Amino acid sequence: MQYGNAAGETIVRYDNFPDHPDVSRHHKHRADGTVEAIEFEGLRALYERFKTEVIQHGHDW
Repeated sequence: MQYGNAAGETIVRYDNFPDHPDVSRHHKHRADGTVEAIEFEGLRALYERFKTEVIQHGHDW
C-alpha cells in the first residue's frame, strides 16, 4: 500500500518485499526515506493502520 503526492513522492508505503536486510520482511517506508519494521497482524489490520496514517496526513478518506 502506498500513499504519495502529485509529484510522485512517497509519503508512506507498506510492503513485504525482502529488500532491507536490517528490518523484517514487513516494513514501512517513510517520506524521509527511513524504513521501519512493522508487526504484520493481518491484511485488515494493516489496511486500517494505513488508512489512519493517510487521514493524519490530511487526506479525506
